[in-house]
Amino acid sequence: MKYKEKLLKNKSSKIAFISVMSALTALMSLLLVPMPKPLAEYDLSPILIYAFGVLTDPLVAGLIIGIGEGIGTTIKTINFGWPLVFVPGAVIVRGFEAVLISYISQKIKQDDKAISRGEIVALIIGVIWETVGFTIADVILFGPGMAMITLLTIVDAIFIPVAIPLIVYIRKTFNVYRFL
Repeated sequence: MKYKEKLLKNKSSKIAFISVMSALTALMSLLLVPMPKPLAEYDLSPILIYAFGVLTDPLVAGLIIGIGEGIGTTIKTINFGWPLVFVPGAVIVRGFEAVLISYISQKIKQDDKAISRGEIVALIIGVIWETVGFTIADVILFGPGMAMITLLTIVDAIFIPVAIPLIVYIRKTFNVYRFL
């Protein structure tokens, strides 16, 4: 099947898409999966980080995830009494993760497959960046002892097998390679 390159072309549909998808990302960041101690919980937003990384341009992917993570992490920070530094950390690390996935995905030659091996590699590189980014931030902010727990962020890779069929479904349903 030959996919259209981009679906959304006019400015108002792009703004609406970014707004709704940012809200969806914020909502997914509030859906928490409890984890055993010493971990707290994981949210479901990585599914959208991976999907938007592949399905949108780098700037749009970073914008959607940055706004969504900013809103969702702010709500979690206030509710759980976490340090406010978590908000810019989530926006920067996860926003750049979406940009990185999108950038790598765009450099891969398009084919008629619903998802390419290169895009899957981009998702893996993205989750590695997220783990490294959060670990470096935690070393700086909380010290190396606390940062070692952050290495377990690599568990977010479990969402890659969830994101892949979502990407395939979206591409086939909308007959589009990228939204923007």
